[in-house]
Amino acid sequence: HRAQLEQVANLLRAKPGDPMLTKLHSDLAKVVNLTEDLMKAQEEKRAREIQIGGRCEAVWSGDGKWYTARIDAVNKETNTYSVTFLVYGNTGEVQGENVRPYKHAKKSQVRVGAEVRAFWEADGLFYPATVETITSGGLYRVNFKGYKYKAELQLSDLLPIKQENDDALPEKAVIPEHLKIKPTDNAKQKELKRKKIKAIKSKFRKRKSEVETEKKKNSWQTFLSGGKKKLKALKKQKKSIFASPDSVDGRVGVVGSGKSMTNFVDRKRHTFGSGGEPQVTLPGLNDEE
Repeated sequence: HRAQLEQVANLLRAKPGDPMLTKLHSDLAKVVNLTEDLMKAQEEKRAREIQIGGRCEAVWSGDGKWYTARIDAVNKETNTYSVTFLVYGNTGEVQGENVRPYKHAKKSQVRVGAEVRAFWEADGLFYPATVETITSGGLYRVNFKGYKYKAELQLSDLLPIKQENDDALPEKAVIPEHLKIKPTDNAKQKELKRKKIKAIKSKFRKRKSEVETEKKKNSWQTFLSGGKKKLKALKKQKKSIFASPDSVDGRVGVVGSGKSMTNFVDRKRHTFGSGGEPQVTLPGLNDEE
């Protein structure tokens, strides 16, 4: 908008007093001022939300995805942030545009019995836990998996069990543009970039291994859960009336009815009279004749 405003201003200098250009210049000036005020307000809000020691979301250089993190330091000259990723514990340095406000779990994601990642005050990281109850005061009582430890936490101290990008890892590590080696780099710059690229690739391999291990674990748990359900269903299943008997004297038939098996009369031959017509005896009719 500012470039357009400058163009209109040049036209207005060539045609001073032109009503159409004057109005267009006035409207564009208002748009530019409103846009700058909005950007300034957003920057101030971001500065309040993203402070040293506070939580945020940051892009991990290993895969270019967003993860929950804590800001440890800020370098205003280079506009970079030193962060600790709160789910996996690794650290990194990210550019200002790769940092955004923190987002905790939604209420719909933390019902009783739900699996979450909960804040552990001892080291400030998040660990898998199960929501046991919700107190009258609105706190969430969680039980940390694998530890004999429970805590009552606020909603802001809970994350969904799966990070937004847990299943979205790329095939290989993503190298940021500012770390890519250029022909104009000197030997020292190239060596420094190589070391940082090597560290990124190493972190990516570790992260990918963790994700694959978690997937296998979840797959195995799902398999076990499904097996238990099938076994339970089999135990409840009623015995079929056509099942083979347990003894040589047993018979296949209706079970549990309390009635004996149906008896069928042996079928006899028809006898034919002199006319070749079959003589059929019907119960009850011959008695009346």
